[in-house]
Amino acid sequence: MRPGGFSPQTMPAGTPSGASAGHAAPPSNGRVPAVQSPLPTRERRPGYIALAVALIIGLAAIGAYLYTQAGSKTPVVVVIKTVPVGHTIERSDLSTASVAGEITAIAGSGLDSIVGKTAAVTLLPHTLLQRAMVADVATLPTGQALVGVAVAPGQLPADGLQSGDSVEVLGLPGKNSTTSAQVLASNVKVFSTAENPSTQGGSLVTLQVAGNAAPSIAAASNNQLIALVRVNGS
Repeated sequence: MRPGGFSPQTMPAGTPSGASAGHAAPPSNGRVPAVQSPLPTRERRPGYIALAVALIIGLAAIGAYLYTQAGSKTPVVVVIKTVPVGHTIERSDLSTASVAGEITAIAGSGLDSIVGKTAAVTLLPHTLLQRAMVADVATLPTGQALVGVAVAPGQLPADGLQSGDSVEVLGLPGKNSTTSAQVLASNVKVFSTAENPSTQGGSLVTLQVAGNAAPSIAAASNNQLIALVRVNGS
């Protein structure tokens, strides 16, 4: 023990010189070791999560809407029989069909409102009917007229005539006449046909003709001196 009552502190074996109690000795190479900081934790952002959820729900809703629209069909009015221009549309000429997509045809619920109207154009089978194709009243082109004729058997084609056929109207000579038949009108449209109840095998035919040809055609029919020849229409 030194004088004054103090004794030197005993250092543990293996402790480098210069190291004081409570302090780690520096490394032998003189470099200070790097202090490792704790790993950062990922920050949660509730706004982004909510946006992602909203996008998923929105896309799912759009997909569901497109799917239902693709399979959605609407009933519309469709023509099932040929209706010549100017003719009255009957219930048997029409039906309904369900189609998909945006259609401008008359809705199936409006079918009955079309019955009794006039075809503004020739209506063909499988046509989706539109309002522009029908008219409230029968219309004829300017200068045209409808004339009815009674045609005896043998004075029209054996298989008859149909609405829309084109014919040539002939005025026949009388029994004691030496003249030949003359053409009263060419390329005339047959408007309608029906059986003649007063003549077996005869036909009643309505023709759409030029207004100035109607008188002579009506006179020939009245004298039973008329014949209709089917021709190729223009």
